[in-house]
Amino acid sequence: MALPSQSERGNDSNRSVMAQPDSGLSSAARTGLIILGIALVGVAGYAAANWVNKPKDPTKIADSAGKVTEPTAAPVTPPPTEFVQGQPLPGGATGTSTPSAGTSTTGGVTPFGQPATVARPGTGTPTTGTTGTAAPTTGGTTTTGATTGAPTQAATTGATPAGGATTPGTAPVTAPGATPMTTTDLGVLSLIEAGDKALRENKLVDARASFSKALLHKDASELDRETLRGKLGTINQDLVFGSLVAQGDPLVESYKVVAGDSLEKIRRKRELATDWRLIQRVNKIANPNSIRVGQSLKLVRGPFHAVVNKSAYRVDVFAGSPEDPANWLFIKGYRAGLGEGNSTPIGNYVIKKGSKLVNPPWVNPRTGERFDKDDPKNPIGEFWVGWQGMGDSKANSGYGFHGTIEPDSIGQQKSMGCVRLGSTDIAELYELLAEEVSVVRVMP
Repeated sequence: MALPSQSERGNDSNRSVMAQPDSGLSSAARTGLIILGIALVGVAGYAAANWVNKPKDPTKIADSAGKVTEPTAAPVTPPPTEFVQGQPLPGGATGTSTPSAGTSTTGGVTPFGQPATVARPGTGTPTTGTTGTAAPTTGGTTTTGATTGAPTQAATTGATPAGGATTPGTAPVTAPGATPMTTTDLGVLSLIEAGDKALRENKLVDARASFSKALLHKDASELDRETLRGKLGTINQDLVFGSLVAQGDPLVESYKVVAGDSLEKIRRKRELATDWRLIQRVNKIANPNSIRVGQSLKLVRGPFHAVVNKSAYRVDVFAGSPEDPANWLFIKGYRAGLGEGNSTPIGNYVIKKGSKLVNPPWVNPRTGERFDKDDPKNPIGEFWVGWQGMGDSKANSGYGFHGTIEPDSIGQQKSMGCVRLGSTDIAELYELLAEEVSVVRVMP
């Protein structure tokens, strides 16, 4: 039995415990904590589920059902297509493979700047005017409609020509500071493409014709012309100066030696507009007096003509009829020396009759000093080819091509007005040019 005092203390203790407050939290607070706990559990569960279904490839996306799909790729812009002059256009396109009606393929340009009939593009209506010196240009200038050699803005910079009209088919010009591009008409590109195609097919005659038309085109840039001269020079090492006789080449023919022949007799018999020494050169004949009956020879017919580009210190040789310079074929270029003080006179000339001399004597017109033909100090070298002025140039006399004993003078103004070439070049030029047939044009 419990003692009274013990029973009373036990009851008091129970009453004290039952009467304690609930940790100071109200019913609303407890409810909030419960809701917060539920929310945290839900977030944790959602995160865990997504972690399990996360794609291993970060480029793939999972939808709400956990299915992985590939993202849609953004469109890619192809880089600009670059075009190198003298190479085929991408995809074999030519831009203007067939010229528009009424459009001249050469633009009426000639190496001499004579008036030419030029059709306006797409109209078929020809207009006549002086085309200037745009064909074999000088010193990096491109001229269209002027005879002074000054570059036109539209040809060299791609700017809008006078009158506000842009030239159809011209290539865009690169931004300042970028690598310079050619400002070439699409007609020129078409000719270059045709030439490259023919070259790949080993059709050298067709390639030369296309490249020459491109070179003489009024809209060809000087960079185009420089490239084309190189291509044509390489081709003509075979077609003209090598032993190859290509089918359809109007400049050459084959010949079989008969009894009584000599190289000079063959030249006269076949009416060649070249020197007999050219037959010896292209056939690699060591002794011109040792040809034999039945021997096959390559003959180069000609005629050839020379265009002197003073500002470029260059002589360009063309082949074709003297009356049809618009259709001439470019053959080769030579470095040249000119007259001191810009004294080489511009104008039109023909190779003077009786003026082609080998190992000639010479008298200095200023001092009267005489040099014999075998004198190693003779300033004019081994060959002389004299000019006779035509038209406004008739008064110009005493000028011509010759060699030099000063090879360092090539590319400089050191002669008394004549055009001098290196010993090998003047020998070749001597063989190509014919008296009273070959014409010479001296340009600024």
